[in-house]
Amino acid sequence: MDVQDIELVKAVEEEGSISRACVRLNISQPTLSKKLARLEQVLGTRLFQRYSKGLVATDTARYILSKAKPLRDQINEIERHIELINQMDAGELRLGVGPIIEQLMLPDVLRVFTESTGNVRLSIVTESEETLLRMLRGSKLDVVVGPFQARDQDGEHLLAFPMIEDEIIAVVRKGHPLLGRKSYKLLDLIEYSWVAPKAQGTVQQTSDHPVFSKMKISSDNYSLLKQLTIRSDVICAGPSAVFKQELADKFLIEVPVSLEVTWESALLVRPETLATPLGKHLVSLFTTLRDSYSN
Repeated sequence: MDVQDIELVKAVEEEGSISRACVRLNISQPTLSKKLARLEQVLGTRLFQRYSKGLVATDTARYILSKAKPLRDQINEIERHIELINQMDAGELRLGVGPIIEQLMLPDVLRVFTESTGNVRLSIVTESEETLLRMLRGSKLDVVVGPFQARDQDGEHLLAFPMIEDEIIAVVRKGHPLLGRKSYKLLDLIEYSWVAPKAQGTVQQTSDHPVFSKMKISSDNYSLLKQLTIRSDVICAGPSAVFKQELADKFLIEVPVSLEVTWESALLVRPETLATPLGKHLVSLFTTLRDSYSN
């Protein structure tokens, strides 16, 4: 059995018929049928049961496919690493970022990256932490930066670099009814509607928090949340660095109350990617710039 055999089984299982699998694999029906029959003969068992409505995978076929995904990921990793080794001042890198990193660090990283590289293409996706990890492990991304705790990710197959660690604060518009009090208690603030980005990473562990468990609006669009806060009496929660400019311009005012929540982020990369020129360069840009964003 080789990788092509696994791809054949996967196509037939997902399509449910020989004819549709032929279209997907771009081979003729007699050829696919012969390959499938040969594979079943080699393994000494049926891989699919034939029914009037189509083909259904047997336990053997499902077992093969369950073991095949890590193998496919390893092959993708090898192929991708060879591509990166051969790339010096040209090629492509694939970067995944979380929503907050996208708005905080990414603009400056991209500015320096475009100034310091030649004919290099950088493709970027913004996703949740679970999706970023899955894409990195499947070699669909080369570097990811998101709401991870570096100490939980560092290991044999991934290198983790701490990025921004920031306190989650509460902000309101200038002239908000809350302002001017002599003291603030968190429970007194719950009477107002709260907005914040979708909880991820360390913030996700605050399901019983009096504020984060009662969010009125959750969105990864910080521009929208900040504009809503400036124009209404909602209270917005998020890493202090996100509000840096609005706080400086006094469009937003920090409420002097501790939410007792910290947001953490980290950069994750495979050791072999870090050993390539482009991978090392991109990682160095993030690690060089991170201190200017930390609180």
